[in-house]
Amino acid sequence: MTEETQRKSGEVQQKRVVGRTIAIGLGLVCIVLAAALIGVVAVYLSNQTTNAAATDALKVENANLKGNQTSLIQQISNLQTSLSQARDEIASKDADIADYNSAYIALQNVLNMNASATILPTTAVPLDAGTNVTLYNNYLDYAGLVTVQATSSSNTTYAQVRYVFSGYYFENVVVVGQSGTAAFAVLPGNVEVIIGNTELSTAVTSNVAVTYIY
Repeated sequence: MTEETQRKSGEVQQKRVVGRTIAIGLGLVCIVLAAALIGVVAVYLSNQTTNAAATDALKVENANLKGNQTSLIQQISNLQTSLSQARDEIASKDADIADYNSAYIALQNVLNMNASATILPTTAVPLDAGTNVTLYNNYLDYAGLVTVQATSSSNTTYAQVRYVFSGYYFENVVVVGQSGTAAFAVLPGNVEVIIGNTELSTAVTSNVAVTYIY
């Protein structure tokens, strides 16, 4: 073998070694890249699984929150209903208290004889000579006074009150003349109030008002 041939043979062997080295390097690179890809895929799949689990957990939590929201809304509605009922009860009790206060004041007025009622407002009452007219005949609840205020064309005009209490008959007559006021003490029961005159022939004109003080 000549020197030239040996040289060429050495170059070929050298090229083969270099080619093998390159091939091995490329193989290693491919292996590393494949391993990296597998790692990336594994991480991606792991992340996907984790995200799916997190999503499911969030969905469950959201459903629970919606359930809690519904429950809270119902509780608020119930509380509003209870509040409205409580307000109605308070308003009703306030009205009862106002009624009781009014009744108490009315009773106090009765006890102190500070209450009064108009039995007959001022009314024109024509009278024939020697006659009388019943102005009021009804039940009075409390002991008190009946006043008769009259003006008339005769000085014989009189006011009269009569009633029965516990089986006793009471009657009183007061002459009011042409102008006057008569007061009669009365007890609970049916009370009759009368206006009349003792003229012999002349008719009488009169204006009369009756008040009950109790």
